[in-house]
Amino acid sequence: MPFPGSPVNVCSSSMTLGLSMKNLTWVIAAMGALVGGPIMMLGYRKADQKPVAFGPIDGVLKQDWMRTGNINFHVSAIERSSPQPIRLLVEEKRVMESAVGQDVVELRWRLATLEEGKELVVCWNARRT
Repeated sequence: MPFPGSPVNVCSSSMTLGLSMKNLTWVIAAMGALVGGPIMMLGYRKADQKPVAFGPIDGVLKQDWMRTGNINFHVSAIERSSPQPIRLLVEEKRVMESAVGQDVVELRWRLATLEEGKELVVCWNARRT
C-alpha cells in the first residue's frame, strides 16, 4: 500500500515485459539486417569477377617471360606411403612498364619441359661427382 504523497506505479510487470520484448525484437531485427545484408551482397555478386589486382597489366613489355632459376618439386601428399607423381615446377618472370613508368614484375610457376628436366639431372649428376 503506497504512502500518501508517494508516486504510484501505474505500469504493471506485464506491461514492462511487453515493452522490453518489443525493444528486443527491434534489436534482433537490426542485428540480422546488419549481418545478413553484406552476406547477401557478397552472395549475389558474379562468381567470375576477379579482384583488380590479378587482372592483366596494361603497359609496355620490357622483358618477356624468362626463367628466374628457381625450381620446385611438387607432390600432392608427402605422408602417403604409395608412389605418387612428382611435378617439377619452374618459376618465370616478366617485366612490364606501367603507364606511370614503374616496372611491374609478374611471377608465375609453370610445369617444366622435358629439356629443363634433363638440364636439372645433368646439373645434379655433375655436382655429385
